[in-house]
Amino acid sequence: MLELKQTQKLSPVLTVQLQQAIKLLQLSKLELVEAIELEMKENPILEIGDEQPREEAPEETQEEKREMEELLERYSPSEEYFPGEEKEAPDYENMVRKTYNLRDHLRWQIGLSDFDAHERVVAEWIIGNVDDNGYLIYSLEEIARDSGFPVEVLEPVLKKVQKLDPAGVGARDLKECILIQYEMSGQKDPVFESVVANHFDQFQHNNLKGIAKSTGFPIEKIKEVFEKIKSFDPKPGRNFSDEFVSYVVPDVYVAKGEEGFDIALNNDDIPELRMSRYYLGLATDRKVNGETKRYIKNKMKQAEWFIKSIQQRQRTLFLVAQSIVNFQREFFDKGLRSLKPLILKDVAQDVGVHESTVSRITTSKYMSTPHGVYEMKFFFPTSINKGEGDPLSTNVVMDLIAELVKKEEKKKPFTDDEIAHILKSRYDINIARRTVAKYREILNIRSSRERTVTD
Repeated sequence: MLELKQTQKLSPVLTVQLQQAIKLLQLSKLELVEAIELEMKENPILEIGDEQPREEAPEETQEEKREMEELLERYSPSEEYFPGEEKEAPDYENMVRKTYNLRDHLRWQIGLSDFDAHERVVAEWIIGNVDDNGYLIYSLEEIARDSGFPVEVLEPVLKKVQKLDPAGVGARDLKECILIQYEMSGQKDPVFESVVANHFDQFQHNNLKGIAKSTGFPIEKIKEVFEKIKSFDPKPGRNFSDEFVSYVVPDVYVAKGEEGFDIALNNDDIPELRMSRYYLGLATDRKVNGETKRYIKNKMKQAEWFIKSIQQRQRTLFLVAQSIVNFQREFFDKGLRSLKPLILKDVAQDVGVHESTVSRITTSKYMSTPHGVYEMKFFFPTSINKGEGDPLSTNVVMDLIAELVKKEEKKKPFTDDEIAHILKSRYDINIARRTVAKYREILNIRSSRERTVTD
C-alpha cells in the first residue's frame, strides 16, 4: 500500500538565517559586537540608530512616501526584547580576572560544535577529568561511577571530545594520543597504522629491529614510522596554562533591590541597529531598475532577520537570567554555600525554550552578582547526594574542600582520603577519594605531599 506523507522542509535561505540566529545566541558580548560590525560591512541597509543617515533620501512622491511608511512598518522590528523597564547597570567595577586553561578551551569549542544539550553535560564530566597534558586521567568506568552516566553513553561523547583542538586531547594513553593526531592529520599509511596499533610497546623500547622482524616490513620503513611518531606531540595540552589571564565583562547585572533582585542586561557597546531610510527610499523609487530593487529588498529581509535575531538573543538572555535568579534565590541572598543543584531542563521549561537554547545562551556569558562575577554555567552545578536532607551542588562541596585545605596544618596537610572522611563525618557527604582528587585539581590545589611545609 502506497502511503503519502506530508513533510515540511526549511528553505535554504531560512536554514542559513536560523543558523545565524543560533550562532548569535552563543556569542560572547565582544564576539556579538564584532558580528554586528561585520554584518554592517556586508549589508548596506543596516546602520546605527543614533547616527545621521548616510545620504539624503531621494525626493518622494506621495505614493512613494506611503510605500516608504509601509516598508518602515514592515521592516522595523520592535525594540522591546524583554518585559519591564530597562534599568541602568549598577555603577561599580565590572571587570573580573579569568584564567584560561585547556579545559576552558575545550568548553569554548563544545559551545560552537554540534554537541546537543545532553552531550554537553556528559562532555563536562569528561573535560573535568582531563589533565594539563591533555590526557584523560581516569578510566570511563571510574567516571561512570562518579557521574552516573553509563560507559555506553560516555564513550561516543569522548570520541567527539577527541576531535577537538588540540589534536590528541582526551586520549587515555600515549598510543591513543598518537593515533588521534595521526587520524586528524588526514594521512593514510597502512604500515604506520598496523605497526603503531600492534607494536607500540616495542617502539617505546626503541626495538626497531624487533618490529621489522615481527612484521616483515623493511627496517627503513620502520624507521620512517618511528620518525613520524616523533613528529606528533606526546603532551598536546601543555601549550595551555592557567597563567594566561584575561578580563571579562558581565553580560548581566543582578543587584539587590527594594522588592527582590533587579536584573539588567549590559548593553554597553552593543549598537542599536535600524534600516537605512535612504535604501528604503530606493526600494520605492520608480526610477530604480528591477534588479537593483530586488537586491535591496533581499538585503532588507536579511537586515530584518539580523535585527530580530539580536533582539531575540537579548530577550532570551534576560529571561534565562531571571529564571536562574528565581531558582538560585538562596545563593543571591546568602552566598555560595546556598547554591543548589540545577539542570538546564528546569530553566528551559520555566522559560519555554529548548534545553539547547539555554545551553547556548549561557555559553561565554557572565553574571555580576552581590557575591562576585560568575560564568552563567556556574549556576548549573551537578548534585551530590547526602545521607539525609537535600542534595548538595558540586560547587558547595568544592568550597568545603577549599576551606578544609585553607585551615589545615601546614606541616601535616590532609590527604584526599582524610578529606573524604571529614566530609562524611562532619557534613554527611559521601564521596570517593578519587572524586576529592578531581575536585582538588579543578580548584588548582596541589596534592598533600606538595602542600607539606617543612622547617
